[in-house]
Amino acid sequence: MNAPLLSVRDLSVAFGRNTVVEGVSFDLAPGEILGVVGESGSGKSVTALSIMRLIPAPGRVAGRIDFAGQDLMALPEPRMREIRGRDIAMIFQEPMTSLNPVFTCGDQVMEALVHHRGLDRAGARAEALRLLKLVEIPSAERRLDDYPHQLSGGMRQRVMIAMALACRPKLLLADEPTTALDATIQAQILDLLRGLQRELGMAVILITHDLGVVSEVAHRVLVMYAGRVVETSPAAKIFGRPLHPYTEGLLASIPRLEGPIERLDAIPGQVPPPDAMPAGCRFAPRCRYAEPACAAAPPPLAPRGPGRAAACIRVPA
Repeated sequence: MNAPLLSVRDLSVAFGRNTVVEGVSFDLAPGEILGVVGESGSGKSVTALSIMRLIPAPGRVAGRIDFAGQDLMALPEPRMREIRGRDIAMIFQEPMTSLNPVFTCGDQVMEALVHHRGLDRAGARAEALRLLKLVEIPSAERRLDDYPHQLSGGMRQRVMIAMALACRPKLLLADEPTTALDATIQAQILDLLRGLQRELGMAVILITHDLGVVSEVAHRVLVMYAGRVVETSPAAKIFGRPLHPYTEGLLASIPRLEGPIERLDAIPGQVPPPDAMPAGCRFAPRCRYAEPACAAAPPPLAPRGPGRAAACIRVPA
């Protein structure tokens, strides 16, 4: 078996007295697409920022993050800055706030090319133009000199993707890359990411609250709830037979085009805040199957068949 490109073990992140990510572990193979799903507040984005070592003070990160044979947690910050953008890149959640409004789109794509690849300005501009064409931005020559506010949401997202791909990273973290886009543009962005992943051979962690998005592109799925992993599975299996009640609830909330029109199921309640986590299973207060034992202790994430694991006492081993 080949060594994983990324290996995360017992990752925990705390702000003050509140732990927002707890005991997260997973591996990512070269060229694999991992979908990380869960509602807002599940810890998905914090997990990605931890991999990039971008958790701001006073946040505290514990655990181990190995990338391509290097322990990222042990690297000095200058070395980590070399890895960010070059080997690990990130598409942030909101392109309008992630792009700098006072610099042109071309300048922002060129920055990584100059810093990490050592290109001069003319070479960086030519490569930035190639990247904008690669992500299928129309009239790319003109868009190089446009400012972010002059572009639509979908176009800004494509600029973000071009920036992330500038140095052909081994790992791409895509945090809600289709949020706030209409369905047609969302499908185009997903097709673009899938095609670029195949072309460049990079691994991708796709963070989303939408299992429908994950079904389009992911090889494997990791489901998070209230800072913990509650299920992990090959994508093809999780959609046919979810193991954890939370995953079941997420799938039931997806609208379907075929069959009779029915009212969508909704998971009652909401994700608990970090300062009010239940003592046992964190999903128990919202779970239709909860029993007294669920409140006694948090269930471990245990193997439940080939490539699958779930943190639920109801799921047979």
